[in-house]
Amino acid sequence: MNILKENTAMICGIDTLYYFVETNENYDDMFLDILDQIEDKKARFEAQEMEYKNSDIFIELKNISLQFLNQAEGFYWFKDINEFFRVGFKDETKNKELHNIRVQLQGIGIYTIGSKTLVEFINDNLLKEIKTGFYSITRADINCFINYDFGFVDKNMFATRKKKYVSITEIGSAKNIQTIYVGKAPFMLRLYDKKLELEKSNKKEMMKEYFLNNGLDIKEPIFNIEFEMHRAHLKAYKITTLEDLLSNANNLFKKAMSDIRLIDLNTVTQKDIKNNSKSRAKTLFMWDYVKDNFNIDTFLQSEFSIQRLKRRSTIYDEDRFIEEFNKLIKKALMYRIFISPEFLSAITQNYMDEAQKQKEIYKKAREDKRGYIPVTIKGDNRKYRLLKSGEVITPVNVISFKELSNFELEKQIETLERELDFGEEEKRTDTARKLEVAYEEKMGRMKR
Repeated sequence: MNILKENTAMICGIDTLYYFVETNENYDDMFLDILDQIEDKKARFEAQEMEYKNSDIFIELKNISLQFLNQAEGFYWFKDINEFFRVGFKDETKNKELHNIRVQLQGIGIYTIGSKTLVEFINDNLLKEIKTGFYSITRADINCFINYDFGFVDKNMFATRKKKYVSITEIGSAKNIQTIYVGKAPFMLRLYDKKLELEKSNKKEMMKEYFLNNGLDIKEPIFNIEFEMHRAHLKAYKITTLEDLLSNANNLFKKAMSDIRLIDLNTVTQKDIKNNSKSRAKTLFMWDYVKDNFNIDTFLQSEFSIQRLKRRSTIYDEDRFIEEFNKLIKKALMYRIFISPEFLSAITQNYMDEAQKQKEIYKKAREDKRGYIPVTIKGDNRKYRLLKSGEVITPVNVISFKELSNFELEKQIETLERELDFGEEEKRTDTARKLEVAYEEKMGRMKR
């Protein structure tokens, strides 16, 4: 067991934040404009017989460029080009029990410009004309990064006050724990080795910089104590709005640390452990240290210039192309590279010829490969395929679980479980197959 160093460094914050935005009478026009922009971009690709993906489609909202992701849970999902946040828009005539806009702050935005700046930018700039000012919280992951090695912990070292928290999953080696999950949605603790989790993450360098800027020693162990709280859990504490969440984050985390305690097994008998009467055990000093010193105020006060963010979030258009082209010509002149109109014309024509050749290759490959005719049904957002045999099928969306980190895999399992319980009836067979594969991958990792 590790010894607590004096003034052990820790960073308190919110790792994930999701909320709904209530809309006003201007929303319908904006939503129709979004649909028009999507269809216009698709039509341009199809007119040129060019292959495209969702990620090739950009729309513009309030002079901000948003990249199309997919349609999920009734929402059209987009992300900003900086990948600071995701935002979903739905048809206000459908699923009227939900607000029309969902917002998800992404880690890269939270840890580079801060939650306060992001929320202000989204609510008061991007959505300014279409929102009422009421924001309903749907999920928050309140966390603490700490220079401390919790690798010695195992699932027997937790005492919980409520039976619904007793579901505990452990992933790691025989010597060291990597990740422990206690409980399940709508309230769950994750305790995991952050440095290990970042090894396969594209956010590795960004998080290193964040840790260094906030006083953590990246040469020392870094663990994350994180409580995932969904709307059903938050409502029990009368927290329903974004403002409620931000003003009560400290108390929520401290209450969670009391509800799920890391204990010293040496302070209870083996009989107590066997009978699951561990509530008598003393809390480990490290757990109380984190609880007593947790304070999110500094995290929420971090600020970033909104104007700088707006400049970075503009779409790439003809004007920006000309600006970059002019810079390239100046650079060539600076290094005494002779650029003639004939030279520019030649390299441009070569590129256009190659692009046309690739387009023809794509067109022929698509015609040869496609053994079906794409079919859409009015009022149904799903895409069907009419096979040569006359059979109509729905393509299965395959997820590669092996490529996911332990944390991402657990989140995917949670999503699939929710879809299995509450999703559309005709999709449940497909969801069950995906969930079975995900479970197999999880169990395989636990055996390693």
